[in-house]
Amino acid sequence: MPESMTAALIAIFLWWLTTGAILFAVTTLAARRMALAAAAGVLLIGGLLTLHLTAEEVSAAGAYLSFLAALAIWGAVEISFLGGLITGPNRKALSSDLAGLQRFWSATRVVLWHEIFILALGFLLIIAFAQGPNRIGLMTYGILWLMRLSAKLNLYLGVRNTGETMLPAHLRYMSSYFAHRPMNALFPFSITLGTLLSAWLFHKAFADGADAHQAAGFMLIATIASLAVIEHWFLMLPLPIETLWRWGLRDKDSPAQTGTWSTDRSGPFDTRPLNALLLRISAGAFGSVESLKGSIRSSDGWLALDFANGVMHLHRETASEAKRTGFIVTGRLLDMHGIRSEFENYALRYGA
Repeated sequence: MPESMTAALIAIFLWWLTTGAILFAVTTLAARRMALAAAAGVLLIGGLLTLHLTAEEVSAAGAYLSFLAALAIWGAVEISFLGGLITGPNRKALSSDLAGLQRFWSATRVVLWHEIFILALGFLLIIAFAQGPNRIGLMTYGILWLMRLSAKLNLYLGVRNTGETMLPAHLRYMSSYFAHRPMNALFPFSITLGTLLSAWLFHKAFADGADAHQAAGFMLIATIASLAVIEHWFLMLPLPIETLWRWGLRDKDSPAQTGTWSTDRSGPFDTRPLNALLLRISAGAFGSVESLKGSIRSSDGWLALDFANGVMHLHRETASEAKRTGFIVTGRLLDMHGIRSEFENYALRYGA
């Protein structure tokens, strides 16, 4: 197998494995902050030490080790955030009376200390390792930070899939700062610039005269950058990326939730977007849904919704004129705001 293909497959596997492992750690050890802090410390020290030992190593092995070191350091960064160790001075849900600059400042204060931590750590890496010939780890850290910052800004401005179900229970207040929209002005620029950056990195990996260190190193970084672009697309596409890491989310350890939604709009409503939304709900895009029951008026009359045992059923029902469109949903780690918003803005958009 060519070295470039090997590097790409390794990067994809590590992206999937490390993301799930971090989610598993922060949800399993949510109440054991010392254990999370120790895990983050071990990853950080191990990553920094490995970067130091490979700073002068310009070989394929040096590129792989430097890349792994950067992933370890970034793992410490993610654990410090998702574990609630370093977040910001604001640890409250968004107040309904805040908008504009006030909303932006409130959202910034939610993650302020962590953003400062990321920048400080980045400057440390630049000072310590920018002079060495092996900069694969340093570049990996920079790519991860840039794409993460872009994703957070897009979540703030508004996306279709916020991925709130991937937030541990102790950080669920942050979901109130996410906006649910089919598109925002930043997203096209994020996708375009991310794609151009990925293309440039792939070009460097396949450049004429590229040695083993450059080919392997830039392929690893290019693959991670491309995966970050794909993650951006999942923010807007009606596909639940969370299912890739369902094994890392401790749904069964979370308390059961029940929520309701109804609307005064009488319809009739187009069932085509409704079917797409029901498919996403049953696939886990809004949390671990155990049951969903409700009624909605279509052009052919009233339909009863019934999701149970992993299967969504729709069947005709007779109803009085006073009946309201709505549902009741039960599950764990539910994104009720997202479900309600999707019904209002997507499933019922084409109604009368």
